[in-house]
Amino acid sequence: MTTLALPRLRRDQWEIARHPAKTKVLSMGRRWGKTVLGGAVSLATAAHGGKVAWIVPTYKNSRPVWRWAEATTGNLRKHGGALPHRADRVIEFPTTGGLLGVYSAENPDSIRGENFHLVVLDAAARISEEAWTDVIQPTLADVDGDAILISTPKGKGWFWQEWQRGQMDGVTVKSWRAPSAANPNPNIQRAAALARERVPERTYRQEWLAEFLDGGGEVFRKVRDAAHLQRVPPYTGRFVMGVDWAMQSD
Repeated sequence: MTTLALPRLRRDQWEIARHPAKTKVLSMGRRWGKTVLGGAVSLATAAHGGKVAWIVPTYKNSRPVWRWAEATTGNLRKHGGALPHRADRVIEFPTTGGLLGVYSAENPDSIRGENFHLVVLDAAARISEEAWTDVIQPTLADVDGDAILISTPKGKGWFWQEWQRGQMDGVTVKSWRAPSAANPNPNIQRAAALARERVPERTYRQEWLAEFLDGGGEVFRKVRDAAHLQRVPPYTGRFVMGVDWAMQSD
């Protein structure tokens, strides 16, 4: 009997995958391994009979996810254990009745009326709060399904609020955060080290350290490294200040 060959998860990924929380919120740096973790859990659930929705911000974002799912189920497809429908981007598992569908949040109404055992929101911070609360969450109600929200941060919007809930709850909702360098792959660690020297501090902290930043932010590198607090006598004269109002970006 041919089985599904899933990617091997690292210990930190495995601990997240097996945690019993109904909603898991992962704020991770680039190339940490979010897609591998979400994909492994999604395909395992679908292969065992579950209905799974993988939701990405745009249709274009769905291409690498779909290619990965097709490649991972390739051996199973040869023996009829998985049937891909490329036009709809759905893979069925005939022997168990499970399915994995890849959907775009550009048209969230396409999943209205559906019910899923698992929903994975990829790049969740770039999906609207309304899509999450008004359309996606209700698809889990019928079967008390689970949700995995995976993303690098993007300010302090609804994804940050869900992450905060996971920090306070830790049981029904559980959240994690890790930088890109937590991936032991030496190429990823090298890329993270180079990014620290080459990208603006705000970009590095958000995209590589997975930090939640306010709407503004630093556009200069190594500001924290150069800042040192020194005790000085109070000054009561006039102050002159030059200000750059870069509210969103440099």
